[in-house]
Order: sequence, then C-alpha cells, then structure tokens
Amino acid sequence: MKLTNQYVAPTTTNVKHLTSTFENGSTIQFSTGNIRPEDLAATDVSVYVEALTEVLDEFLNSDEWREAAMEATPCEFRPAGSEASGQQIITMADRTVTFDPRKNWDNETISKGPVLAGSVIFTEPTSEALLISKRFTILDHTLMAGFTEQSMSQTAEKLLRDIEYEAAGSVAKILSTGPSTESFSVAKPTGKPVEIAEDLIDILTMNINQTVGSSLGDFVVLLPVSLLAVLERAAQRAGVEDIESLIGASVQPYAGTDYGLFLLPKLFTSLSYREGRNGDIWKIQATRNGAHQCWDVEIMTTVDIVANGKVRVKLTADGLQTEAVAFPMITNIKLT
Repeated sequence: MKLTNQYVAPTTTNVKHLTSTFENGSTIQFSTGNIRPEDLAATDVSVYVEALTEVLDEFLNSDEWREAAMEATPCEFRPAGSEASGQQIITMADRTVTFDPRKNWDNETISKGPVLAGSVIFTEPTSEALLISKRFTILDHTLMAGFTEQSMSQTAEKLLRDIEYEAAGSVAKILSTGPSTESFSVAKPTGKPVEIAEDLIDILTMNINQTVGSSLGDFVVLLPVSLLAVLERAAQRAGVEDIESLIGASVQPYAGTDYGLFLLPKLFTSLSYREGRNGDIWKIQATRNGAHQCWDVEIMTTVDIVANGKVRVKLTADGLQTEAVAFPMITNIKLT
C-alpha cells in the first residue's frame, strides 16, 4: 500500500535550486517527483516576478515610451541633479490680469494690469513635484496553479494603464489649486453620448484662452476617465478613429477625484521627468517578503510640473516700476 503522506528525502532529482536575480538571495523548491525546468516555469513565482519586472523596466525606460510620453503631453527628460527647464514664450494677444494688490511708488494700490501682446511669459515648476509610485504584492499561493504568457501581458498592460491614469489624476489635483489656473463652472451636459460630446466640445471651444492658444489643437485636454466611454462612443457614431480626431486635441484621461476638465497649452506647459544616475526614468524594484510568502513590487519615478506662469505687469504709467505676477494659462472647467 502506498502512503500519500509518506516522507521523501530531498535528492538531486527532486530539489530544484533557483538563483534569483534579485539581491535578497535565492529560493528552494521541493517536489516529490522528478523536476524539469520546463515543467515548473509556469508555476514558479520568482520566474513570474522576474519576467514581469524585466518587461516593465525594458518598456518604461525605452525610447518608445519617451516618444509616447512626448506625444501625450509636452515633456522633457533631464539628467540627474539638474533643475527643470523653465520656458520664456511671447504672448499672442492682449489681456488684463488680476493679482494680489501691490503698491506703486505713488502709494497707489494696483490689483490688475494689462499684459500686452508681445510680453514674455516665464514658466516655472509648481510648488509640488509628483512622485509616481505604484506598489503591489504578488502572493506565492495565487500563482501556484500556474500562469500564461497572455495573463502576464494583460497584467502588465493593466499596470501601465493604472499608472498613467492615477498619475494624471495627481497632476490634475496639483493644477486645480495652481496660481496659473483659471476655474469656470458650467452646467454638466446630459443626453446621449453624441449630444454630451458635442456639448463638451462647445464648452471647451468657448473657454479657450486666446493668449496661449488659438484652437483646441494647441491644447492637451485633461479629463475624468468617467467621460472616456462617452467620448469613445461619440467618436464611433461620428465615424472617426479616436477621441483626439473627434475633439481635435490631445486627450489625457485621469482617475480619482473629479476636478473637472483642464485645457493645458502645449506651448506653455510641460512635464519634467528626472533621470536616475544610470539614465533611467523609471525604477522597478522587487523585494521578497518572506514573512508573508510574497513579492512586493514597486514602480516609481519623479516628475516636476512646469505650469506656473509669470509675467511682468506695469505698476506705473511710465513703466519704470513693474511686478512679476501669476499669469493664468490653464483653464479648469468644472461640470456642475
């Protein structure tokens, strides 16, 4: 009679030793049957973690990702230890701006002044930088039943989408209280997707800041992910390829709290990603958590948001006294 729980001493035929590529050492797997690497490749958690982190690192630190990032929003990739690059761009139209009351030499209090076409706008990073960090845990027992190449690919795609949308949500949070952001409230469109999309396009068009852009194509539209399905359906009904073709502008969805829609001028705003000392933008780190029999994986990077605009306004008629004040560049439309 064969005992199902009979002890089998470890031998070279039933013990497989895996040297891990991670710094925390190696793992030992035990089986009562002969082991072949091809049999365990689809149930070995360390193999899964290693393959997943390698493909994420390869993509996020590739030229392909940088090109995609620059297509989505204006951005730069700066060497380690350097500062974000400010911009100096000339305005295209006259505009009067309001600001905190300032006193001139005649002891007059000035709270608004004209910014003439041809004036130079200086942009600088916001007071808050953004640390993008996505952390998740892979428990050993969840993968013991096995995994496939397709399931790993789906996991990687979902992670990248979550990082993109959540990071955009953090950007929206910072911009919502920025000194260069103008906020407007409008009635939330209702009806069928096509009707909502048409109303949204009209709202965006009517709120273009003409001093930093003349058409929707000059802006990136940051919008809640809840509007994504509506606009995609409207694009399908209109017979166009995607949302960008429907609206006529770049679109970046964001997840989390709804801060409304943002119009970010492409020529006046940018994201500044910090490179590490090895030249990589993203850091992917996997740590073995022995206490919980799992792997902890973290994906992170740091980015500055160059979106605070300043311009010099005359406080005296002769122009001898000027003051640098915040210049409204970003339009925030809240749907109420």
